[in-house]
Amino acid sequence: MKMLVVFFTVFLISACANLIDSKEKPQLYEEKLAGEHSALASCVFSKLQLDSRSFMHILQFRNRQYPDVNASEILALDTRYLPNMVATYSPTNPDAVFIHGGPNPEILPYAHRNKGNESVYAFVLMLKKIDDTAVNATLKGDQYLGDIAWKMLRACVASQTKP
Repeated sequence: MKMLVVFFTVFLISACANLIDSKEKPQLYEEKLAGEHSALASCVFSKLQLDSRSFMHILQFRNRQYPDVNASEILALDTRYLPNMVATYSPTNPDAVFIHGGPNPEILPYAHRNKGNESVYAFVLMLKKIDDTAVNATLKGDQYLGDIAWKMLRACVASQTKP
């Protein structure tokens, strides 16, 4: 009996020690790219909005600019986990009223970013200005959806650098 209690205690402690924090998303990519952060963010945002694949319908995209730090951010929020999401607006409802973000980015101070929604994002793409011709791009989140966004970013960089 004592051996069973010891085994169960060791098992419980090791299981608790290996829990992954649900709010922490892994960083997938980081790279220095040519381009201007707001132009690249607008390009990626419009490509994401136009993506017609069914698994992209559950995502709600936000294009945010932070002029105080010369940065842009694209958030892909998973609507299945957003608070106050009702069936009328849910992308999983075939009769839903879809609310897409407008073409103009949200302009916010960097210090007032909403940290409360970090657990529900599928990915976040941050573009920070390095100089007039380059940005530092970092992407955190889900591997599959992040790969799609990163490929779109690479396509936007390629389209802007072509003469």
